[in-house]
Amino acid sequence: MQSKWIWYRGDYEIYHGLKLHERRYEFGVNIPPFWSQPAVYPTVTFTKTFEAKAEGYVKIIACGNGYVNFDGGKKYRMGDDIFFSEGTHTINVTVNEYRDLPCIYAVSDTVATDRSWLVSDNTCEFINAGDNPAYTDPDVTPLQFPFSYRRIMPQSLTQYGEGMMYDFGSETFAELMIENAIDTAELTVYFGESEEEAADIKNAYLFEKCEGMMSYRLSARAFRYVYIPDKLAASLKISAYYEYLPLEDIGSFECEDKLINDVWKTCAYTFHLCSREFFLDGIKRDRWVWSGDAYQSYMINNYLFHDNDITRRTITLLLGKPPYKQHINSINDYSAYLICGVYDYYFSSGDIDFVKFILPRVKALYDFIISRLDGRGYVVQRPGDWIFIDWADIDKNGAAAGEQMLLYKAMTSMYKLCEACGEDGSAYTEQAELLKNNINRDFWRTDRGAYVDSFDSGLERVGRHTNVLALMTGVADEEKKDAIIEKVLKNDGIPHITTPYFGFYELDALCECGEFEYATQQIRSYWGGMLKLGATSIWEQYLPNEQGAEHYAMYGMKYGRSLCHAWGAGPVYLLGRYYLGVKVTSPGAKTFEVRPQTGGLEKIMGTVPLNGGYVYVEYENGTLKVYTDKSGGTLVIGNKRLALKKDENLIVNIK
Repeated sequence: MQSKWIWYRGDYEIYHGLKLHERRYEFGVNIPPFWSQPAVYPTVTFTKTFEAKAEGYVKIIACGNGYVNFDGGKKYRMGDDIFFSEGTHTINVTVNEYRDLPCIYAVSDTVATDRSWLVSDNTCEFINAGDNPAYTDPDVTPLQFPFSYRRIMPQSLTQYGEGMMYDFGSETFAELMIENAIDTAELTVYFGESEEEAADIKNAYLFEKCEGMMSYRLSARAFRYVYIPDKLAASLKISAYYEYLPLEDIGSFECEDKLINDVWKTCAYTFHLCSREFFLDGIKRDRWVWSGDAYQSYMINNYLFHDNDITRRTITLLLGKPPYKQHINSINDYSAYLICGVYDYYFSSGDIDFVKFILPRVKALYDFIISRLDGRGYVVQRPGDWIFIDWADIDKNGAAAGEQMLLYKAMTSMYKLCEACGEDGSAYTEQAELLKNNINRDFWRTDRGAYVDSFDSGLERVGRHTNVLALMTGVADEEKKDAIIEKVLKNDGIPHITTPYFGFYELDALCECGEFEYATQQIRSYWGGMLKLGATSIWEQYLPNEQGAEHYAMYGMKYGRSLCHAWGAGPVYLLGRYYLGVKVTSPGAKTFEVRPQTGGLEKIMGTVPLNGGYVYVEYENGTLKVYTDKSGGTLVIGNKRLALKKDENLIVNIK
């Protein structure tokens, strides 16, 4: 029988989240998160009743101290052989580990540790244990995350002052390896996403000091360039071990436009780099798990890997454990995004087991959000809150419209989650309809064809972010949508969005409304603009009017801008969802539609993953070909709906 390491379900994610969040360094200083973090239960008890058809044995090994109680009798030490007779037996294992993750593994010819075991935090409540197929070896514990490693070499090296500059050719996340050093050498290694950053030793964000060894394998971090400002550098042998999660690209996209193809590939590579233990914001500066960033990552993941494990891990970490005393990442909108993300995960995966496990935590988070509304039922900033929305000049005084719109979407998600679990969620729909009516009453301005950011301030400002949120949350009806498109999103007099984070939401909303050629132009100009400046991954923000090293500055730091940010990978989703046209229409992709749109392109082809399957779409010269290895698909062309048969090509002339 194949055992796995098992633990209190949800604590594996929290444990690796704690390890991840302690690793941020800037300018040699360790910077932990500024928000509250959950903890692993230090003492847990596992139990299993099993039927032995013959005599057998079991040995329990553990990360932590504790004991085994077999059939309510003698207590055994961890690692003791326990022999038993034919019949029904009950095994209880109590483990205490306050520094790491309490977990156990059974070596036995009869009983295996897996998620069928029950576990408690030593209250009277037991739940099914957590496990992971990566941990079936008794010598490989869950304390180590299962990354893969590949050795990479610098693509070029150049003398720079007395030292050497090493260029690895593209952004990477790796452990730098230095060999042939002298025992007494004192080296300081400077890292940069840009050459300017690595060379600027006074302002470089990341550096590491080495002393007294012949070789070094440095901490894993983000870089493209490495600078060693020492004449010894010329004699060193430099390489790196790329650290990554071996996720398989199922999604693909190609058209006749090389720039758009390069954008897709660069976005996919960016997303690979940021998909690790969890979905990270970026790999250089924060390396933290942010709920707003992660919400987009769930969407992109579904069109590139469709890896359900990493989405589950990220949601589990972000939710942590009730009671909640603070918004997720301390940001009001990020709490709402997390609730919406749980439902979106269920819809794409059909994973009702996870939803039932996590729903009590989701409900507790929702109740926390509601407890902080004002007397009008609106989200407002309370002490310790951060109303974010985006890095932009948005009127957030009093009740910000965008926050109410996200709350409305969270309410509708709560209803759908309850419905999926067989619970009555009608109270959530009642709250949602009341809130939607109030938003349209208080924030909509008919004469301007737009929602204002806030009415409490009296400024009556109209901005893109609020109106994009009105489209993406479903607050705006069809008439309002048309007005918003014409009077806000197509209005160059309203300041444009400058981050790919909300630029993605704007294009998503426009594509939903059929504005595909505008989206094509934006992908070329905005994302393509970064590539034309030499980007090998997508940046946190791009301002076309900036020059040279100005592109690297942010947050008051000369090199504070992340040059590899997951929220920049949105074109992977946009091109798969709208151009290839693949959309899931029922939980778990049991049914789906394919509704291709060229967006002004002459030729498109590519693949979209579908929760264990895929769809391939190809269009050229009026001929459309669709293939899928899943049942339940429908091709939609205008008013025509054609059934897609599993494992058969459907070829249609649509000239």
